[in-house]
Amino acid sequence: MWKIRKKRYILLFIITFLALLAIYAFSIEPNLLVVSRHRLNAETATNQGSLKIVQISDLHLKKFNHRTQQIIEQVNQLHPDIVVLTGDSIDKADQINGYDRFLSLLDRKIAKYAILGNWEYKSKVDLATLTKIYNNYNCRLLVNESTLYQKGNQSLLITGVDDLVGKPSLTKSLQNIKPHPNHLLLSHSPLYIDEVSTDELKVLAEYKPQYMLAGHTHGGQISLFGFAPLRPPRSGNYVSGWYQTNSIDVYVSKGLGISVLPLRIGTVPEISYFEWFLK
Repeated sequence: MWKIRKKRYILLFIITFLALLAIYAFSIEPNLLVVSRHRLNAETATNQGSLKIVQISDLHLKKFNHRTQQIIEQVNQLHPDIVVLTGDSIDKADQINGYDRFLSLLDRKIAKYAILGNWEYKSKVDLATLTKIYNNYNCRLLVNESTLYQKGNQSLLITGVDDLVGKPSLTKSLQNIKPHPNHLLLSHSPLYIDEVSTDELKVLAEYKPQYMLAGHTHGGQISLFGFAPLRPPRSGNYVSGWYQTNSIDVYVSKGLGISVLPLRIGTVPEISYFEWFLK
């Protein structure tokens, strides 16, 4: 009799644990939010100034709701100089109005720069409409382009390449652009840096961008003791956090949304905050 009861208790424990895990994975963790903080060039900077940069990645906006409002409030409270949106902002073309509202509530004084992700292509978002919306809210869409952000005597060169499902070109991005001591590269997929051509490697060596910010992976959405068994195509060996490559230091954000599987375990949604000490 005791053995039967023991088996029942064990079964009840397993069922309860799985039920609680499901509630956490589907309803709790996807709605959590953490701000990861990073200091860049703090030990080698020659300039007294710094720029505050916030990265928003993989929003996968499905509808404007209370969580969306929380993200906006958190970004505004950080008082960044720059917000970079590193792709996969919406899942479907008909959600562009919700994304318009999202952008409208971010502090308009903040300079914003965006790049494309694979879902902007997959959902067939009208890029002319998206570009117009970005322009309305002090945001520039960079598709194989570079721009110089300036604040007083402080400046940062920002380069945004197209997603891997498009036609990324670092050579095109830096055409007629002079090298700059403070240079940030944006790519939705971290795998991009491993697939650059020989010619682009020469461009990297010439321009020497210090950091690349990427997303795409969602940290796997499911991470078991640091192991992410499932990741999107074109993730390469990247999951989340910092990676040192031969050509540039790469930061991969866990992103803010969910895609395909409507859950997260061990990959709390992330807003990335960087203080860049200028050279």
